[in-house]
Amino acid sequence: MEQFWNIVHYFVYMADYKLTFYIYKYTGVFKLFNLPFAKKRFKKKGYDPIKKLDDAFKRPDIGLSSIFAGILVGLLPMIFFFGLHCFYIKNIAKPKNFESFLVIFISYSIISFLFSYILLFHKDKYLKYFKEFDKKPRKWKVKWAWISLGVILFPFIVLASSFWAMAE
Repeated sequence: MEQFWNIVHYFVYMADYKLTFYIYKYTGVFKLFNLPFAKKRFKKKGYDPIKKLDDAFKRPDIGLSSIFAGILVGLLPMIFFFGLHCFYIKNIAKPKNFESFLVIFISYSIISFLFSYILLFHKDKYLKYFKEFDKKPRKWKVKWAWISLGVILFPFIVLASSFWAMAE
């Protein structure tokens, strides 16, 4: 279970990093660094801005892509359980008041983040797995990327269908 959750985290991290890089590349953000005044300033400072930006997203320990992946993977169980709870409310029990609904939402959030902390972030387990997954062959990565996409979409589908069922 721990390795599976780390695989999902790894592929969310890689997808976010690659998507961000391509957005910056094709929307012209990188071209801003090639303007004459920007080149002069970066040359004066002595660093490559594209490399700095790449480091800001790519670093698995404190990079922005890693932070986003950790948040998303941490929210997935909460989204799934909240969707199931909405089905429960629709079909079995009506909520008594908003406060009880809020307490349940907060409880699911705490359980979700504890679950993710134990499987991913305790003693930085995910960093060990990231190094291991980088060495895997492309075929393995493609297979697990599709599985990770399904794991990510499933809680959102459950939540959206529960909202749709509650609206009827």
